[in-house]
Amino acid sequence: MAMMISKFHKIIQSKIVWTAFAILISIAFVGIYTGQKASSDSQQADVRSEAAGMLFGEEVSRQEFGRAYQYVYVMYSTMMGRALNITEEIDEVIRQAAWQRLATLKKAGQMGLTATPDQIRDMIQRQPIFQNQETGGFDRNAYNAFVSGFLPRTGLSAKGYETMMAENVLLNKASSMAAQGALVTDGEIRKAFHLYSDKMTVEYTAVPRSLVGAPEVGDTEAKAYYDRNPDQFRMPEKVIVHYVQYPVADYTNRVTVTDEMVATFYESNKQRYLKPAAEGALEDAAPEYLPLDEVKGSIAELYATELARQEAFNAADKLVARLSDEGTVFKDVAAEAGLKIVSNTPAFGATDRVRGVDPSAPFARAAFNLEQDENHYYSDPVVGRDFVYVISLEKKLPSFLPAFDIVRDEAIESARMAASETAYVEKAAEIHAAIEAALKSGKSFADAVSKYNLDISTTEPFDISTPLEDEFGREIMGATVQYDAGQLVDLISTPNEFLLAYVASREKADEAAALPALRESLAESIRNEKSSRLVAAWQESLLIEADFEDLTAEAEDNES
Repeated sequence: MAMMISKFHKIIQSKIVWTAFAILISIAFVGIYTGQKASSDSQQADVRSEAAGMLFGEEVSRQEFGRAYQYVYVMYSTMMGRALNITEEIDEVIRQAAWQRLATLKKAGQMGLTATPDQIRDMIQRQPIFQNQETGGFDRNAYNAFVSGFLPRTGLSAKGYETMMAENVLLNKASSMAAQGALVTDGEIRKAFHLYSDKMTVEYTAVPRSLVGAPEVGDTEAKAYYDRNPDQFRMPEKVIVHYVQYPVADYTNRVTVTDEMVATFYESNKQRYLKPAAEGALEDAAPEYLPLDEVKGSIAELYATELARQEAFNAADKLVARLSDEGTVFKDVAAEAGLKIVSNTPAFGATDRVRGVDPSAPFARAAFNLEQDENHYYSDPVVGRDFVYVISLEKKLPSFLPAFDIVRDEAIESARMAASETAYVEKAAEIHAAIEAALKSGKSFADAVSKYNLDISTTEPFDISTPLEDEFGREIMGATVQYDAGQLVDLISTPNEFLLAYVASREKADEAAALPALRESLAESIRNEKSSRLVAAWQESLLIEADFEDLTAEAEDNES
C-alpha cells in the first residue's frame, strides 16, 4: 500500500505546485463514498442518527462523513482531470483524509473562522481548471461546462460544489496557521541550488540475481510461511447482488444539444482543437484551431452523451426514491418501472471486476457499502460511462482462511519466492559492504567491482533539471542527487535488480552566476515543501487532540 500511495503522491506533485488543494488535504487518495440513499425524511433522520465516528467528544453522522469523503474525491478527481476509480487501499487512505477534513473544520469552528461570499467566489475563480487558456482569467464557460459535464459523474451538484469550496476557505485559514513556521535559511537555498544545478557523472552496475542459487523449499518451510502470512491466503469477503441497469444510449434520443451549447463547449476547450504548428512556423506565431464546423459533430455527440447520462441518472434516482418508501421491495419496484433485474452475477470481492458490468462504474465499492437491512440494502445510482445502476444486496459471504492443504502449492511457491528474494537482498548487501570497504582502502570503483565480473556503465553528465537518457535514469537521478563525488550510493532498487552506483564526479554550479536568478523560486519551493509537512503533521496531531474514533472501522471489524 505504501508504494501505491507514494506513486500517487508523485503524480499529484507533478501536476500541481502549491495551490489551495495542497494545504487542504495533505494525504489523500480517491473514491466515491456510495453509502447514502436518497430516502424519505424519516429514513434520512435514521441515517443522521447513526454515528460514523467521534471527534472532540461529539458524534459524526454517517451522512456528514460521507459528504466529507465525497468532497475529497471530487477535489482529487478535479486535479487529475477525470473521475477516478477506487481500490481497497485507496479507500483506506481517503477515509483518513475525510476524517482529517472533518477534524480541521471542527477546529476552524472552535477558532471562530468564517468564510465570506467574496472569499468563496475567489476560491472558485482561482482554480486552474476555470482559467481561460488565452487570457489567464476566470472563464465562466469553463465553470459551466464543469458543473454540467463533470460534477454529475461525481454525484455532486453545483450547490454542493460551492458548499465544498466554502469549507475549503475555512480549511485554508485554519491550516495556514500551521504553515507559518515554514522559514527558509540561506543555507537551505544554497543546498537546494546545488542539488538542482550541479553536474554529476555516475558509474554503476547491476547485481544479477544469478549470483544467488535457488533455495530449497518443502512443506515445512511452506507451512511456516503460511502461518506467518495468513492474510495472503485468506479468501476475501464477497457479496451476491441483484441490480437493474439504465443504458445511457437509451436516453440519447431524449436530449437536445443546441448550437449555442456546442459553441460554448468549443470556446471553453479550444486547446483540444489546436492545429499542429506548420513546418517552419515562427515560435511566437498565433495558434490556429480547427474550425467549429469541422468538430461540431463530435462535440454534439459528446454533449449528447453527457446529457443522456444525466437523464439515466435521474431515472435511476427516481427508482431509489421509490425504494425509500416504507414497505417497498426491490423486485416489485423494478417491476413497476418495467425493468429487468439482473440476478445471475457471480459473487465478487471489493476489488474484483464484476462480470457484465461497465468497468468505469464503481460498482463493487457501492455494493460493499450496502447492509442487509431495510434501509441500506439498495444503492444510490452508480454511474458508469455507458450504464447507470441501482444495486440490491442479496447476501454477504464472510472472509475465511482455507486450510494449508488446500493452498499448499501456492504456499510452497510463495515461500520459495520469499526465500529467493531474501537471499538476493542479503547477497546484494554483502557485495555493497565489500565494495565500500574496498573504496575506503583506496581502490577504484572498477577495481572493487572486478572480482564479481560485473560490467560497469557510465552516465553522461547530468543535473536534476535534465532527464537522464539511460535505462535506469530516473532511479539513478533520484538516488544519487544528494551524494558527493567519490561516494558509494546506497543500493538502488529497480523493478528487477539492485544497482551499485558510485558518484565519479560532481561539478559544482557557479553560485555567483546562476543562484540570483533562481533564489526566489528555490525559496518558494522550500517554503511550500516545509509548509506541506507542517500542515500534514498538524492534521495528524489534530486527530489525536480530537480523541478521534472511527466507528465505521470498528463495525467492519465486528462483521469480519
